Amino acid sequence: MTAQQGSGALMMVILLLLMSAALLQATRRQMEQSLSLVVDEGVYLQQTSLAVSALRWGETEHWPSVQRWSCRTANQSAWRACFIVLKTGEALLRGDSGSGTLTIYRWVKRNDENSAISALPHGWLDYCPLASEESCLPEGQAAGL
Repeated sequence: MTAQQGSGALMMVILLLLMSAALLQATRRQMEQSLSLVVDEGVYLQQTSLAVSALRWGETEHWPSVQRWSCRTANQSAWRACFIVLKTGEALLRGDSGSGTLTIYRWVKRNDENSAISALPHGWLDYCPLASEESCLPEGQAAGL
């Protein structure tokens, strides 16, 4: 009777274990990337919600008719609304959830009698419509944020 070596079966088991480990590693990397996307989307949704809230709050305020950014921060939260009257006579309201966060803009109309503003239909903007990046930022806020 000859002794069986069994090296072929052992090599197959080792190869199967190596392939399983590689598959598990690839699955773990994919899960980490997906989790990062979910976290980023959560931050985006939170900042968008706060920026929209800042715009709605800013629409209830009375603003001066000045050609520079005038900003107000809500006491109970971190959001901020800013208002500017452009040289063309158009007015723009800016809402964000704090310095360096997502910003939303809205074209508005200012009533000169009582300094109240009202939003224009279809006036939502997710970008600054002004010519330069510096003119989109309120005083004291650094560019690039």
